[in-house]
Amino acid sequence: MQKVSILHLITAAKNASPFDVNMAYDAGFDKIMPYTNVVLNEVAGLTQDAIFSRSPSGVKREALFIGGRDIHLALTMQQATKNAMFTPFEMSTFADPSGAFTTAAAMLAKVDTVLKNNQQELAAQTIAILGAGGAVGSTVALIAASLGATVQLVAHKELAQMQAYAAELESKYGLALQVVDGTDDVKKTQIVQTATVAICAAAAGIRVLELAHFITSKTLKIVADVNAVAPSGAAGVDVMSDGQLIADTQIFGLGALAIGQLKYKTQQAMLQQMLETEHPVHLAYNHAFDIARAF
Repeated sequence: MQKVSILHLITAAKNASPFDVNMAYDAGFDKIMPYTNVVLNEVAGLTQDAIFSRSPSGVKREALFIGGRDIHLALTMQQATKNAMFTPFEMSTFADPSGAFTTAAAMLAKVDTVLKNNQQELAAQTIAILGAGGAVGSTVALIAASLGATVQLVAHKELAQMQAYAAELESKYGLALQVVDGTDDVKKTQIVQTATVAICAAAAGIRVLELAHFITSKTLKIVADVNAVAPSGAAGVDVMSDGQLIADTQIFGLGALAIGQLKYKTQQAMLQQMLETEHPVHLAYNHAFDIARAF
């Protein structure tokens, strides 16, 4: 008799995300077991408890999901799980802290689709990220830079703080990033006079781009906003916009709910992949982008 499928959900946060729990059940897992307030040095032990309590065939019916709020910690935890396993005692893993990896992937995949519909390539773009210090903004930066795009992290408060963060990302992930000063309205307007894509990934309910910032831009092609909570992150971008022109401009808008629908499909596909694969997979933000782009 086939063993039940189990998803072990590890998070450094106080609570497991109900969103991730619902997604896992809808993807087909029989059981979901959350482990909360987990610290890094506990990950290997939890992983080995999971794999050694089943035969190799039973381990194939297990997977490990890493949530939390910190994308860098989640990736480090995922590496710790991989280091704790060996053939044939190896299960699939998937890191998606705060849903940031699948959200960022869906956002960029939508941007990629609009560009391709206009015979343009993502790698040729200058992408300005507002909210670049957050989980989604940081992940967009990592994916876009890995694809060859020019990535600009927009500093909202302190330029030096964002420069230090960019240096940390460059050192950790081996990518080239730029930092631009967006600490006032004049500087924001200047940024979108040269950027071709503006990504709005600030915290929910924070407006980071007004129409006045970008309506005169001759270079901007796309404004993508991941914020579904009023006020939106970018003025003029409807939450359901899926590549329609922003009123009175030749700039395409991508709204939070259109992005969210693709994020949902992407996360579900990745969870299902762990259930269905014959050989273990270890999924993170680049895999999420590949899947989102395929959709």
